Amino acid sequence: MRRLQLLTVASMLTVFFVSPLFAEDFMPPLFRGDPLTYTATWEFLTDPGPGDIWPDTINSVGDGVHSLFNAQTHTHRDVNFVFWDPAGFLFTQNAPGQLAFFLNNWVDPYQFKHVWIQVTYTSADLPPYVSSVIGADESMQWPDPYIGYPISRIDVDANHFVEHWQIQPNPNMEYVYLELPPHTRIDEVVIDTWSTEHPVSNELKSWGEVKALFH
Repeated sequence: MRRLQLLTVASMLTVFFVSPLFAEDFMPPLFRGDPLTYTATWEFLTDPGPGDIWPDTINSVGDGVHSLFNAQTHTHRDVNFVFWDPAGFLFTQNAPGQLAFFLNNWVDPYQFKHVWIQVTYTSADLPPYVSSVIGADESMQWPDPYIGYPISRIDVDANHFVEHWQIQPNPNMEYVYLELPPHTRIDEVVIDTWSTEHPVSNELKSWGEVKALFH
């Protein structure tokens, strides 16, 4: 438990040393690179067409024992509400939209899945937000009972936020639903996951609480 608290705090503090102006992977979790972690990045630089949007990069780190589930990581959008711009971003117009991120993941016996979501955006009014994180495995039909719950949201500035979710029991696949209000632009999304036996506490709720550790 204590290790998870320290990992969460330390990951949040990296924003003091990595400028969001130059690094869109602006607050990576410290569990990245540990065994049974998975990272997918979407930058939306090329025309996705009407179909699913594939990640620009995927990095998975195993433990030498367990294997990845047999599925393909991707993002789904309703092309009537979420549009692509050749400058390299997705956007909504006068109506809201949704992005559904699907992540293939490890098949392992651990109880908890941590999901760390970084979003770079511009919004004329309300910011985008993660409405739900849902887990699935090969034995289940939709809707699946593996419902995630939020641990924290950190609004780093007017264009960057991080949300940390936890799922129990730990699924083989995850769906992350990102809601886009009208007139919202999404430049990059980075999603990290970690299969572990450790839950995390609900102590840190805001960016202000993190900054307060230094005062």
